[in-house]
Amino acid sequence: MSSEIKVINTPNAPAPKGPYNQGVVHDGMVYVAGQLPLDPATGEVVPGTFQDHVKQALRNVEAILKAGGSDLEHVVRINVYLTDGSQFPLLNEAYTEVMKAPYPPRTARAVDLGGFDIEIDAQGVVVE
Repeated sequence: MSSEIKVINTPNAPAPKGPYNQGVVHDGMVYVAGQLPLDPATGEVVPGTFQDHVKQALRNVEAILKAGGSDLEHVVRINVYLTDGSQFPLLNEAYTEVMKAPYPPRTARAVDLGGFDIEIDAQGVVVE
């Protein structure tokens, strides 16, 4: 496998708001930066509930995985950051509507996200 790092840049996910890339491909793996519940077209938070925000963040992760040659079915690790730990049951409900069993290993943490309610990052295997 190549040790080259390929930068992922897709219009199907929000543009980075800082000095980082949406993701990279390295040694057969896709590494996706944390994704917020932003509409890629507008850069604004999608309207709706916490569950809608979870689904949008996962759609953004999925778009970057796809641009890197992977997909949600080949995710080997996922991290979820939410601002309100009491919403964990709602996270699980929305998560299982998008992610399918067998589920990858996941860590979820309650943290301060500077006004956002959810952020999700992931690592997946390149399948293309």
